[in-house]
Amino acid sequence: MVGHGRDRKRRAGRIGKVKLKTYRTWKRWDPNPKFTDKRIKKNWDTNISPSANLVQMGLVALPNDLNNSRGSSTKVTVTQSTPIELFDIPESDRPSLRSRYPLDEEEEKYIAKCMKKHGDNYLKMFRDTKTNDMQHTEQVLRKLGSRYLLLSPQQRRVEVPENVKPLLPGGAAAAEEEEE
Repeated sequence: MVGHGRDRKRRAGRIGKVKLKTYRTWKRWDPNPKFTDKRIKKNWDTNISPSANLVQMGLVALPNDLNNSRGSSTKVTVTQSTPIELFDIPESDRPSLRSRYPLDEEEEKYIAKCMKKHGDNYLKMFRDTKTNDMQHTEQVLRKLGSRYLLLSPQQRRVEVPENVKPLLPGGAAAAEEEEE
């Protein structure tokens, strides 16, 4: 069938459907910024620039832009500079679980099983679908293997296979220390 007049029909009736922009929804620029922090609100001076305000509080306005495009450093000078504390950073004595044990116990078992069969040949590990049942790529296996080999004896929760012990940092000496 021939579609005579189809384009004209598609274009018909669209003249009145154009929506005009309403200017009432646009917000006017407010020169007084709204801050939720009481200390910043108290120290903010609306008569000076935002960068001068930040310098007055002991902060840098553009930390990544220390030098401008021509190579000279930009400096904003303010006579009185009293840095204020915005928040306290709590000190923690205990390291996080991830820093104590970079690999999960399951990941250690998995990579130990793969390394027991293939050593440090990550390409063979990648291609072996029986031991690599999670179908990790060669790069992921290499990353897991290197992390596993770099674990200290206190961090290691899974026994190191015999064929992998010479690969440990320090070689055979580290393997002997671990057995003791």
